[in-house]
Amino acid sequence: MSDLQLRDLTSTIGVEIRGLDTSTELDGATCDRLRELFATRSVLVFPDLEIDEDYQRYLCYMLIGKSADGRSLDDADGQGMDEPPRQAPLQIVSNREEQASAPYGRLMFHCDTMWSETTQPVISLYGLEVDEPGVPTLFVSMGDAWDSLSPELRARVQRLEARHGHEHSYSNRGGDDDVIDARFDKSIWTTTPVANPHPVSGRVGLYVSEQVTIEILDVSAEENESLLEELYAHLYRPAEILEVDWYENQLVIWDNQAVQHARKTVELDGPVRTLRKVTGPLTFSLESVGIPVFSKVDNQ
Repeated sequence: MSDLQLRDLTSTIGVEIRGLDTSTELDGATCDRLRELFATRSVLVFPDLEIDEDYQRYLCYMLIGKSADGRSLDDADGQGMDEPPRQAPLQIVSNREEQASAPYGRLMFHCDTMWSETTQPVISLYGLEVDEPGVPTLFVSMGDAWDSLSPELRARVQRLEARHGHEHSYSNRGGDDDVIDARFDKSIWTTTPVANPHPVSGRVGLYVSEQVTIEILDVSAEENESLLEELYAHLYRPAEILEVDWYENQLVIWDNQAVQHARKTVELDGPVRTLRKVTGPLTFSLESVGIPVFSKVDNQ
């Protein structure tokens, strides 16, 4: 069993993990401990971890009890084999590499694939080349935001639904030129409760985001904007934001259904920031939505 050394990063989310033995597949006790941390702390930060893409993917799948071949990791004899899951293509997030994703600019808080009926469960980034410390990634807990919402505001929204997605007629609420927008070939969106339960734990989260939420349904346009402003002011309170700086050989894995993430502004000619992005199994067909194009792509 790996001798894990743990350090909580905030009172509610985030844990730094050292001592993980990556020379082989992990034993059952270590897997169980990491899954527990993933479920309770939502954001796992592994400094000084030398791993390749395959091991990064192995860890992502392990945390949700799966393997890349469709086998449950608790099914040693393979009798419960499912169809192999759809693999997400490798992405490089960089202000230097050709054809990189989100090459520069600021990313507002969101969950990846928040526009999908089934949101991506796990996401990871790994520092390949970083002028240290690199521009940080920010995280907030949707569950903690719901739990701490005032009784009055909770009563206003607990039966409401919100629409999340990307529409060519809609721009996100950035308010400045640094914000980077994702655009798909066609409009894509889905509807969820504002008080949305986590699909595994059942914990209710405040499920709206400044990047992807288009509107709250069944309220006037004026009330929609004012209500979203109130919810965002609570959800993104500075004291509740976990800020993770970037270093080479650092791995960060997070529960994309429990926390939202954002990024401070990356400059195209600023310090090098090249990260490898690997996720768990795809929850949708790439052919049905296409690959997003980002608004700041002058270097491509």
